[in-house]
Amino acid sequence: MSRSSLSLKCFLSLSTLSLMLIAGQAYADNASEKQCFDDVQGKIAWDNSKNMNWDPKNVQQLCKGTVKPSQPGQCFNTVMNGHINWGQGTDWEWQNAINLCSGSNDAEKTVQCFKNAIAAEKDWQEAIMTCQRDG
Repeated sequence: MSRSSLSLKCFLSLSTLSLMLIAGQAYADNASEKQCFDDVQGKIAWDNSKNMNWDPKNVQQLCKGTVKPSQPGQCFNTVMNGHINWGQGTDWEWQNAINLCSGSNDAEKTVQCFKNAIAAEKDWQEAIMTCQRDG
């Protein structure tokens, strides 16, 4: 076998392995996101009227990218019901809570990051941007 033929086979093998790993990670992410979806839909209220019937696209946004399925919902629930001051009160718009908690892998860290940012006198929008994906 020639050297160039061997190099090509190694390259193709590594390329195939890389694609398999990427596909495997995508599957794992989708499994985490699906579990998150199931943990939120019908179980966590999305508004102050305690409505638990979410628009699926909103749950998907909340869960997108998480590898710890319980954390986005826990974060969202804490923000909406945990008296977290956003700078002008504790009543949150649900979309802002989704923006903060989307893909969170550590609800406590995300919420604490937000509290710290507000305490440091950051604007609530900047605090959300700073603390998304666990700060």
